[in-house]
Parts: sequence; C-alpha cells; structure tokens
Amino acid sequence: MNSSAQTEIRRLAEGIRHSLSLDDGKLTGDVRTGAQSLLDRAEDRLGLGEDYTVVAFAGSTGSGKSSLFNAVAGLDIARVGVRRPTTSRPTACVWGDGGDDVLDWLHVPERSRTWRESALDGDDQRRLHGLILLDLPDHDSTAAEHRIESDRLVGLVDVVFWVVDPQKYADFSLHSEYLTKLAENSANMVVVLNQIDKLSPEEQKAAAEHLRQLLQEDGLRETNVRVSSAVTREGIPELRSILADTVDSSEAAAERLLADMQAMAKRIRKELGQPVAPPDELPGASRLVATMSDAAGVEAVAQTVHDDYIRRAYRKTGYPVLAWMQRNAPDPLGAKHGQDRDELLRASVPATTKAQSAHVRLMAHELITESVSTMPRAWQNDAAEAEKRSTDELSDNLDSAVTAVEITRRNPGWWSLANTLQIIFFIATLIGVIGVIASALVAAIDSAALPTWCWAVSISLLVIGAIGSAITSLMAKSARNRGATEAATEVDGRLRAAVGQVAQSSYLESVKAVIAEHRKAYEMLA
Repeated sequence: MNSSAQTEIRRLAEGIRHSLSLDDGKLTGDVRTGAQSLLDRAEDRLGLGEDYTVVAFAGSTGSGKSSLFNAVAGLDIARVGVRRPTTSRPTACVWGDGGDDVLDWLHVPERSRTWRESALDGDDQRRLHGLILLDLPDHDSTAAEHRIESDRLVGLVDVVFWVVDPQKYADFSLHSEYLTKLAENSANMVVVLNQIDKLSPEEQKAAAEHLRQLLQEDGLRETNVRVSSAVTREGIPELRSILADTVDSSEAAAERLLADMQAMAKRIRKELGQPVAPPDELPGASRLVATMSDAAGVEAVAQTVHDDYIRRAYRKTGYPVLAWMQRNAPDPLGAKHGQDRDELLRASVPATTKAQSAHVRLMAHELITESVSTMPRAWQNDAAEAEKRSTDELSDNLDSAVTAVEITRRNPGWWSLANTLQIIFFIATLIGVIGVIASALVAAIDSAALPTWCWAVSISLLVIGAIGSAITSLMAKSARNRGATEAATEVDGRLRAAVGQVAQSSYLESVKAVIAEHRKAYEMLA
C-alpha cells in the first residue's frame, strides 16, 4: 500500500479515536457507531496486506450484472436470472493462489469461491493476479437480506463497479441512496452502462452522456464511466484493462480507506463545529480585568500608596515648621500606626460589595457565553460547568492575588538631601531673624555701637534662608507628587497584572481548557 496514504490513514484514525474518547453527548450515536466500525474495518483491511485487491460488481435487478461478471471472468460462474433476481449471496472469482483470508473477512461462502486460472489459460490472466472479483446480490432486491448483504459488501470492498442498464441508469433511488452517498469514494468507483447492444450508436452516445451528467450532479466527478455488453463482448477488454491497472497500482485498498477516513473526519468535524477563540482573546477580556480590578480594590490600594507616600515624603522634605504642624494631620491609613504599614496598606482595601461581585460575574458570564456561543450544546454545557466552578472560587482567588503582591514603601535618597537643605535653610532663616531683631534692639539703644556688617550678615542669612526654603519646598513638592504618582502607578500595574492572572489562570483557564479540548479534537481531524 502507498506509504503516504497509510500514514494519513493512521493519522486520521488517531484523530477519530480521540473523538470517540470524548464524553458522551459530544458525538451522536450514529457517528460513534460508524466511526468505531470504520476503525475496526481499517485495522482489519490493513492487516490483510496488499496482495489482493477486492473489486465488486454491484447493480440492480435486470442490469445484467452477473452476465457481465461472467464475461469479465471468462467463466460461467455467477447464476444469471431471467425473470427473478437470483443473486442471493456474493460470488467470488480469484486470480492467483490464496486469498482465503480476505474472502473469510468478507464472509464469502466457500462454495461461492472460484479460482480463475488453469493450465489452459497460459499468461492470459497474468495481469489480473491478485484480483478478487465479487458479484454482489442486487441492491434493489425484493428480499431484504439480499439488500443488506449488498450494502455490507459495498462498504468493505476496495473498488465498486456499478452496473446499470439503459432502462434504469437514471433511477432516483440508485442515485440518492447509493451514488450520492458514496461521492467521497468517486475515485474508487466505475459506473458501467451495460446492455448497450439494445441501443443504437446514437442512443448509446446520448445515454452515456446523460449518465455522466447525472454523476456530475451527484458529486462523482472522478468516477470513470464505461459502456459494455455481455452479449456482444463490447467494452469487456476495456473493463479487464481497468481491473488490471487497479491491481498493478496496489493502492485501491489504501485509497478507499483514506477516502472513508476523510469522509468520517469531515462528518465528525461537522458535529464538532468550528473551533472558537478563547475568551481572553475577545475584546471584552480587558473590560473584565478592569471590572475585577475595581472589585478587588486595586484603585483604592493605589490611592492609599499615593497618599501614604505624600505624607511620609512631606514629613521628611517639607518646610520644618509646616511639617511639624501637620504631624497630627489625618493619616491615609487611619490611626493604626502600631501595625506594619504594609499590613495597613492592605487593610485599607474596601470590602468587595455584592453589587461589584455580581457585576464581575455578569461580565464574565457574558464574555464566556460570547466565546462559546457557536459551539455545540454539549460543549457549551461543559464551559458553563467550568465557569460555575471558577465563579465559586473567584472572591478568594482575587483576595489572594491582591494580598500576594508585595508593596514596597519607597524612601528615595533625595528625601535626605531635601531634609538636610530644609534644616540648613531653616536655621539660616532663624539666625537671620534673630540677628535682625537683635540688631534692631541694639540700634534702638545705641546706633553707634552696632557695626554695619551685623545688619548685612543678618539680612543675608534671612534672605538666603527664606529663598532657599522656598526653592527647596517647591522642588520637593514637585518631586513628591511625581514620586507618589510613580509609586501608585507601579503598584496599580502590579495589582492589575495579578488580577489579570487570576482572570487567566483561576477564572478563564477552566473554560479555555474546554475550548482547547474542542480545538484539539477538531484539528486532529483536519
């Protein structure tokens, strides 16, 4: 058998087996039964090897199928009926030695088996070595067991020759019940317009052309159409040549199995439906993370970090007198100064309200529903179950995510520099004020006793201290605001990232697992 075809057969077989391993309800009972039957058949047929190619002649009552079978075989093997259908069981003609294992697998009775060659044939039959030709029961027989047997073997053989006659080649039941349903196997079928001896040359041409048109409409674009007559032997050599070429290629069995595997894969994919994008790839995912962040109090924590930074920075870098006066100003962390400030930062997070929780659940539900809306109902149910499990754990997971983020309190080096400058300028201002006051008192008592430089030094210190304090305070204020914003932004980003991780791993992950399982099943059959 063709190695690439076998590789593809095994790949699709693995995909089909995976689909069968899915939970009940993911595939209909008919598909499960058909898929398992196909896997069993493929395993059996591949195990029988490539020594024999099985070709069946199938047709309706009165099509001359058995007469054509005998003509191709060159022996009077199959019984030919005149008024009533007589083919009640398959008849086999084998070219070459052996083939019993294949015939046993096909359940062809031993009394219905004939080995074609004899010493009198010489090399006449050499090209057909390895051929098992079957004459099937009539597919439209009045006997139900005949129809069942014909359908069973049509599903097992490597190639089917559909034999039709000029009167019934356009029969609706033949095309709708058989040919159309086997369109995937069109490359492994030949349609033979038999009994052309009953038609004039013009009628033969017209009937053959009409038959080709009907097959095109049935989707059998690769099916070979031939004409024949068991009476005049017209077309028999061509049919034998097609059979010989089929045997020579040794690919008919693999091609039939591959076509059946592809048809089953397509059937399963149709039931699975197209893969869908995971919810975190939808536009609503970012809105969900924002809503979850609000519910987790991310903004409140970031604002507390900002206010805490401003308070601590001002106490270090503000004008000493004003900083001292604000020592009792409201602390953003309340009056809990005895605790660790990291704990106080987290303690400032407001409790999630029921309205916030409900809003998060609603947005998550809408996001997941949108993501899986095109999946079959069974997969939507799985996604809903996964969502319910995640929702039950959402509050705890959000709380754990927020409290796990380390909040580092910044104490930048410029605080110490600003504090030193503020102290120096404050002292200079204080000395300048004292100097000016002292100089004024001395001048009031005895102006001649006060050196001029005393005024100059005192006023200079006062001016330098005041200007230095003002500049330092303005620069410190700008730096405090910038630093507080940076600290709050950093914490906000890390907290939102943690919440986003909760949305990904703890909340959406279980739903994504359902979607991934669906995608895997679909892609294994691609």
